[in-house]
Amino acid sequence: MALLDALRALTSFDPPASLPPCDLALLADVLDAHGLAPLASYLLESRRVGASAPRWLRERLLPLYQGVANDNVFRLVTLRNALRSVDVPVVLLAGAAYFDWLYPHVAFRPVGELRLAVPARHGALFAEQLAESGFVDTRLGRGGHTATLGDGRIEIVIQEGLVRGQPGEFGLFDRQQPFPAMGPSAARPSAGDALLFTVAELALSGLHSPLVLIVDLRELLSLPEMGSAAHLGEIRGRAERAGLGRTLHGACSLTSHFFPGVAGRASELAPRLGRAERAAVDAVVESAKDPARLRLPRGVEAGGRLILAPSP
Repeated sequence: MALLDALRALTSFDPPASLPPCDLALLADVLDAHGLAPLASYLLESRRVGASAPRWLRERLLPLYQGVANDNVFRLVTLRNALRSVDVPVVLLAGAAYFDWLYPHVAFRPVGELRLAVPARHGALFAEQLAESGFVDTRLGRGGHTATLGDGRIEIVIQEGLVRGQPGEFGLFDRQQPFPAMGPSAARPSAGDALLFTVAELALSGLHSPLVLIVDLRELLSLPEMGSAAHLGEIRGRAERAGLGRTLHGACSLTSHFFPGVAGRASELAPRLGRAERAAVDAVVESAKDPARLRLPRGVEAGGRLILAPSP
């Protein structure tokens, strides 16, 4: 609990005045492993919570903040320049979509792998147009539902819809929000689709993903539009049609565990499962609750994926 209190403090946009006591060496390792070090470093350097932290902890995290800031800018500028020549619908996913929406600073969340959704019928044309910007190395994923495009410096991964490696848009492109700063045909997902995309990513890892995805869910659940019961019900229905009902239940439970402030909305969003199905999902959730478990026993992630991942 001490570690969890410290994690909550250093991932809050409104942190407490002092850092809760815990094993600080372990805290630093966990923040680094889960993609939370940049946000934590910013808070330690700019808010009162940093006054109670030892200098060595701040020095451990600050280079990670600086590195992520530089890497994010490089990736986003490269992506923006590449998308200028694209005129097919493109929905940015994950960190590339969140940097000035869910997170108020470009360095708070690692962008990491550049992920885009492109309608299946436009995939070949998108690759052709992106090649004009130097992305000439193309590798198709298994089943042909994903592709990786590279220019020798970075890679852009495209997928057809909400679930990586599977067909099915589930209205993603119908609800897209224009993102003109990233290109004339670029868009963000709606809040509900961003949430379901994150749930799909959690399904493919058996809930054993970096905690930055849980912070994504916390911020998505905190958005004003998530205060509507009808809207939450519509998202829940789409999740079940996409085969993500079990994972949505588990993701809501896990997010409530780490961030009780959104537990009410998470509970309202979570699908109701049968007794046996819920017991299986709850067992996976329980195995993912320890943020200090940085190495998983063999088979844990695969076992969770068998229970949660939608069938192709």
